[in-house]
Parts: sequence; structure tokens; C-alpha cells
Amino acid sequence: MTRQNHSGRNLCTDATSVFHRLLAETGYPPSLEEVASALDVLPSTMMSVFRDGAHLMEVAVESALLRLHDRCIRAMAVIDGADPIAQLEALADAYIGWAIDHPGVFLAFHSPALGALRENDRFTRFERSVIVLMQRLLVRAKKGGLLAGEDNAEVLAELIRAFICGALHKVMLERLPQGKPDPEDLSEMRANLRLLLQRLVG
Repeated sequence: MTRQNHSGRNLCTDATSVFHRLLAETGYPPSLEEVASALDVLPSTMMSVFRDGAHLMEVAVESALLRLHDRCIRAMAVIDGADPIAQLEALADAYIGWAIDHPGVFLAFHSPALGALRENDRFTRFERSVIVLMQRLLVRAKKGGLLAGEDNAEVLAELIRAFICGALHKVMLERLPQGKPDPEDLSEMRANLRLLLQRLVG
């Protein structure tokens, strides 16, 4: 067998990509040895970049969550700041798009397989930052008279998050590991999300 040559940087990138793929396929975090085998490199080569399997998992998960944060910020930046509801919809849509692109990590946060992830402050702060962004947008919407009733921004943000996560979880479990959710699934989910947001608007 011919072992592939990787620089440290390329090995890190390739290993995290394979980690994400195997996690999505099996629902469980692959070991360092499994990732090494998929990359056709020796475990000792992997250990020149990662201390062990736990370190690999940390790097892979954090890289995905960094993309979540970046994607959400970019999505909001292209929307008129004077329309917090439109920004909220863009933020929610960005979260959906990220979850579709990183199904293994998303599902891991909402299943027993990687339950320990939710106890890691380094990881949860990324997802929490999305909730904080939602809360800030809802506060602005409320101050602008755009929300119905006297609903609390924190409660509404959690409600929106719960809807998104619940809908994503359902369609993903129905489709994985065979493939991503159908466009019809996502279209229906986004339509229901818009309906939910419209009901919040006064």
C-alpha cells in the first residue's frame, strides 16, 4: 500500500473533512485510526498533528462551528440593518444551510452520541452566540414596534432555535446516511420558519 504524503496543514484539513464525513455516515465520532485509514496514512503520521482521537474531535468540531459563526455573520451583513426581522430570517436560514453542510456535527449536538460536546464551553459558545444574535435582533424588533404582544426576546429566540433544530433533526434522521434532505424538505422548513416569524410580527 502506498501511503499518501501530507503536509501538517493539509493533513489537518483532510483529517477534519474525513472526520465530518464519517461522523455523518455513522453517527459516532471516528477514531484517529479510522480517519488515518480513510486517508491512507499511518496513525503515527496523524499523531504528528493531533495528540489523540479526542484532540482530533475537538479540532474537527471547532472548525465546523467556526464556519457556523462566520456564515451567520456574513448572512446578516448583506441584509439592511434597519430590518431586524429580515436579518433574523437570514440568520436562521444561514443556520439551516450550515447544518445541511455539517450534518454530523449538528446531529451530534442533539443526540446522545456526542452528548459530552454540550458540556464543552469552547463548543457551546459558538452555538450560544447564534442565540445571542437572535435575541439582539428580537430586542431591536421589539423596540421598533415590530413584534406582537409583550413576548420576551430570550424566550422567542429559544423558540425559533427549537423550531429550526427540531425540523432539521427530523428531516436529517429520515435522510442520513443516504443523503442530504430533499430540496422539498428544506423548502417546506423555510416556509414554516417564515410563517413562524410572521406570527411574531405585530
